[in-house]
Amino acid sequence: MVRTATCPICQKSLTKADGTTSEHIPFCSKRCQQADLYRWFAGKYAIVEDLDPERLAQEMFQAEDQTDTGE
Repeated sequence: MVRTATCPICQKSLTKADGTTSEHIPFCSKRCQQADLYRWFAGKYAIVEDLDPERLAQEMFQAEDQTDTGE
């Protein structure tokens, strides 16, 4: 079953119109993209997990491996 993507701000369904993708993905429009950015600036979002330097280094190493292998 394929799950339809929705805009995280307005919950509008995102569809591929004529085989093209929006430049605002994962948002449906520039308005929703800017609303999300404003929420970050206003402090409404927060990263609640402590950043462990060892874990961060490991995740960065894994990400580099994935880009090197083309995944």
